[in-house]
Amino acid sequence: MSINHITRTEINIGARAAPLIARVNRRAKRLILKVDAVTGEIHVTAPSKRALPEAIRFAHERIDWITSQLADDLRGKPFQAGMSIPFQGADHVIIHDENLRAAARLDNELFPAIRVGGRAEHLNRRVTDWLKREARKRLTDRADYYCSELGKKRRAIRIRDTKTRWGSCTSDGDMSFCWRLIMAPPEILNYVAAHECAHLIHLDHSPAFWRVVRELGVDARGAARWLGDHGPSLFTYGVVSEK
Repeated sequence: MSINHITRTEINIGARAAPLIARVNRRAKRLILKVDAVTGEIHVTAPSKRALPEAIRFAHERIDWITSQLADDLRGKPFQAGMSIPFQGADHVIIHDENLRAAARLDNELFPAIRVGGRAEHLNRRVTDWLKREARKRLTDRADYYCSELGKKRRAIRIRDTKTRWGSCTSDGDMSFCWRLIMAPPEILNYVAAHECAHLIHLDHSPAFWRVVRELGVDARGAARWLGDHGPSLFTYGVVSEK
């Protein structure tokens, strides 16, 4: 294991304290400071256990930079009753209905809404689980459609909470997708599904690969722009930030 020691402490950011997590990674060649703007955690990595105190001092010396990275609009937003969230690109209000015993469901009778039952303290998890199930259904449907168009067969589809990739495809045909795509407009989810299916033919990003993507009728450039502009905010939903 390259990481073998972790120290948890706090660092004062303005008027509040934020969690500071210092760890050792013996493959690191220098001190590394990262900020998770969604959870509010600060991570610092040292190349040795002996260098951990220096790493913690380094984080304290970079308070101004850390503060600039903790943008309020990228802080975690756990799902709550009355909150408006995107679902397939359209805003839906979360309605908490204690009498509802079934799983969360869409309710568009008066306005676009997601009706959730159970105890209030379980609402965040129940909404997250429902969105994951909806993401699996939609992404499975789209992947199967694009595979059919290409005359290819996929293997397993996995729905995950990835942080760096919206989707991936292995050489064996296994696919993984970020469940947060269900909050994006349908054409964005469609593009990511088509992109990964195109990897069943070309496991690279060569001109030939992009020709296959275009042939599937999705707008790669438009989707990339949308994900660049709006994708980061999708990672904030359902996340409980540190106070």
